[in-house]
Amino acid sequence: MNSRLAIVTGANGALGACFVKHFLEEEQTQCVAMSRSDLESEALHFKVDLLDAKGVSEAIRQIDISEVDDVILVHGVGKFKYEELESVDRGAEDGIDDEVFSSNYQTFVNVVNPLVEKLNQEHERDRETTLALCAFGSVTDKYKIPFWRSYTYAKDTLREYIKDLAKSEDWKGLIRGRFVNVSTTDTGNENQLRPNVTPEEKEYWLKPEKILDRAIEAIENLAPEWEEIDVYEPMPGFDPESYYSDNEQIKEKWERQMGLVSS
Repeated sequence: MNSRLAIVTGANGALGACFVKHFLEEEQTQCVAMSRSDLESEALHFKVDLLDAKGVSEAIRQIDISEVDDVILVHGVGKFKYEELESVDRGAEDGIDDEVFSSNYQTFVNVVNPLVEKLNQEHERDRETTLALCAFGSVTDKYKIPFWRSYTYAKDTLREYIKDLAKSEDWKGLIRGRFVNVSTTDTGNENQLRPNVTPEEKEYWLKPEKILDRAIEAIENLAPEWEEIDVYEPMPGFDPESYYSDNEQIKEKWERQMGLVSS
């Protein structure tokens, strides 16, 4: 097996921690973990705010890829926000929440820019080091739900950014893009956001381990240049086309789960 280096951002989160554990158990694989808070792990850890472009760049510069054949970036970072419908009846870029956009898009760019620069240095040495760029979105992104339009807009912008790199003639197939679209995932943040979810509803929330199991093969494969993977738990009788076209039904469910209205 060729030597690999895996960088996992948001390493203290449920999904990030799952990927760190996986890469630490893989042969001939080094693992770098990035998080804003302290982390107890065997991985090389950088404590850095990913919105701090300078700090991220300094961390990436300390990573040695001179003997690495494949670099994998798994970016499990990005804030979600439920938005009132009245505030989202605007043009594509109007009224986008800066915090949501920055945490989902700019954090990724801040890691990738110095990483691509480092990769280019290896290519100048005639080393064909490959790079996988993996980010996560929602299976609802294609429905353009108005209540989380800032999140969807950020993810769509990120998709295009990764896709452009992966399909760039400059990189001749050495960069591959992966986008993993997931349904509601059982994390600490999700449980805080929606404390009134019923046990029956939560039964169909994704576990981070299932996301890893379903996505890891595509992430580690060197082809194709671009691929999107959907990972979800199908609820019996659930019709996504009908549900996601009914704003009132979405609002009623979410506000109940968030505790904004009585059950």
